[in-house]
Amino acid sequence: MRLKFFIFFLIFFAQISSITARDTLLIGYKESPPFVECIDGQVFGPGIWLWERTAEREQIPYKYVRRPLDSLLIGLETGSLDLVVSPLSINAKRAENIDFSFPYYVSYSSFVVKQKSSWGKAKSFIAAFFSLNFFKVLLALSVVILLFGLLEWFFERKANQQEFGGGIKGIWQGFWWSAVTMTTVGYGDKSPKTVGGRIVALIWMFTAIIIISGFTASITSSLTVNTIGSDHSSLDNLKKEKIGTIDNSSTELWLKDNRFQHLKTFDQIDLMLQSVQEEHVEAIAYDFPILKDQLNEGKYPNLVTLNFHLGKQFYAFGMGRHLGDSLKRRISNTSLDISESPEWKLLLTRENLD
Repeated sequence: MRLKFFIFFLIFFAQISSITARDTLLIGYKESPPFVECIDGQVFGPGIWLWERTAEREQIPYKYVRRPLDSLLIGLETGSLDLVVSPLSINAKRAENIDFSFPYYVSYSSFVVKQKSSWGKAKSFIAAFFSLNFFKVLLALSVVILLFGLLEWFFERKANQQEFGGGIKGIWQGFWWSAVTMTTVGYGDKSPKTVGGRIVALIWMFTAIIIISGFTASITSSLTVNTIGSDHSSLDNLKKEKIGTIDNSSTELWLKDNRFQHLKTFDQIDLMLQSVQEEHVEAIAYDFPILKDQLNEGKYPNLVTLNFHLGKQFYAFGMGRHLGDSLKRRISNTSLDISESPEWKLLLTRENLD
């Protein structure tokens, strides 16, 4: 039993030693333009520039490892990666399991929506006009008009046959009188002669004022319901819509904390942009510099960013806790020093990130 325990201890110690004493650091990354990009196997961008100068100054050998975002975070937690150069936002959830360098960039998240064309807006208006709610209101109004038309016809059918007549034709004349009276058009071609007919007319005149006001409000609501649903002038309206974002990102955490309940997550930015382009989601939210860089490429000319800043995000290198405190402190201090240099500021300007 002691022998087994001793062997287990040696294996465990050897694994820990291989992590903490790795000669060449494994540097994880995922493409996050404009900070980290990869073309023909060559990685570049401000994040790469900052790390390579930090490693050069501290004489740290390293090797790049390409992985998805979730795998990067897990790699830092388990020790299969030493450091991540892709922009990681510092948040409390991540800080439970990994360490961060000093921030090198302050960002924020924003929304991207599809901008409707003039024809698209016209189609939305027509669809709203001929919506189910519109026809329900119209049907209800027609029933009320018919009801008062029948009452008027009932009192006038004998004493005023010339204007209201009998049978189906008389009922139609009553309906016509009721509609004309409600709309206050006042053709004067039909008017009640009997006491009962005039009482009905008096009641209908005052009732019609209330009904036409309610009808106007209902029609307005029916015509603008689609516009209200796609109104992006406030965050409250956006909370009613289906929003896309990157899975396990700081933006997703912010959206959940602020009660955005209709979320759809993606593991790739291209898929997220295509989703809002094809209107599978009404809007997407993610880091503004990354979204801006994607839109600047011109692949999505009808997508636009909204003027919302969704909380500050501090980009930093993620570092595994298995690294020695001295090494992490050196990396953090050196990267901070370089990020305060004129070269770094000039690089950000060239990348349109200043």
